[in-house]
Amino acid sequence: MELWSFVLLGLGLVFVLLEVFFPSFGILGTIAAGCIIAGGVLAFRAEEGFATYLLLAFLLVPGVTMIGLKLFPKTPMGKRLTIGGSSFDASEAAAGSGAGLTDYIGRVGVAETPLRPSGKAAFDGRRLDVVTRGELVQAGRRVKVVRVEGNRVFVAEERS
Repeated sequence: MELWSFVLLGLGLVFVLLEVFFPSFGILGTIAAGCIIAGGVLAFRAEEGFATYLLLAFLLVPGVTMIGLKLFPKTPMGKRLTIGGSSFDASEAAAGSGAGLTDYIGRVGVAETPLRPSGKAAFDGRRLDVVTRGELVQAGRRVKVVRVEGNRVFVAEERS
């Protein structure tokens, strides 16, 4: 078994991690690929250990990359480049999960967009994503909430 092939694999993995933590516009990634390919050529020439080399390369390269991507947001550079916390406020999160939507059953609102069959409707000043049961409803028409399933609000055109 050729020792240098596995040394090059390890060096390639180090360069993969460096590429994750220090973006170099592909320079470090190219060096990593070169090391890994050169190690594969050496392992192939040795004829023994090539299957082991391939197995390790196919398991370790994605594994090291994923570990690097998981650790990156916790590094000083990662903290500067990523936004912490939620990207929306708690009321939007609750609305998106369907919490409180059952209170709208039976309420009447106005279709703000054409519903064919989905679109937006306003109920008491709040815009909701709604779905009809297949019928087309023009914008500006009155709609009534007939049922709620999870975060899907089903409406029907209100007949006066």
